[in-house]
Formats: sequence, structure tokens, C-alpha cells
Amino acid sequence: MSLTIRQTIVNMLREQELSALDLAEALLLTRREVHEHLPHLRRSLKKALRVRPARCRLCGYVFRDRSRLDAPGRCPRCRGELVDGPWFRIER
Repeated sequence: MSLTIRQTIVNMLREQELSALDLAEALLLTRREVHEHLPHLRRSLKKALRVRPARCRLCGYVFRDRSRLDAPGRCPRCRGELVDGPWFRIER
């Protein structure tokens, strides 16, 4: 019996911290498809899902207060669009 996509994501995040882009590439999904699964995982895993906030590559701004799990489109400080993250992991 094979695992569901969400079970596979959980297993991957237990082993290492990954971004939605990393998960999408590994699972042959789009980032949007991965972002559809993350809120469900957040609810089911409660506090075990840890999120390291996204960061602007140009000015270093960290999106600490962002509650959404998808990547921001642009930096509010420098207006740059080179934003990395957020990254996800599951603590045991």
C-alpha cells in the first residue's frame, strides 16, 4: 500500500527542513498543490509543524509576522521579488 501525498510530505519534513519549492520538485507537484496541503498538515499536526519565516535575498527582511504558509510575492521594505522560503519541518 502506498502513502498519500500528505503522508509523504510528513515523512519528508520529519527528516529535513524543506521549502514548498523543494517539496514540489521532489514530489513532481506544483508549488500551489503543495500549498494546498500545508494548511491541512498544520491543523492535523498542531504544534509539531515548525515554520522558519521567508526572507528577502536583497535586503535581508524576515517575514516574522506572516501567518500564511505560502511565499510572499515581494518584500515590503525594498520591494524586491527575490524572496526565499518559508521552510517547514516537523519536530518529533
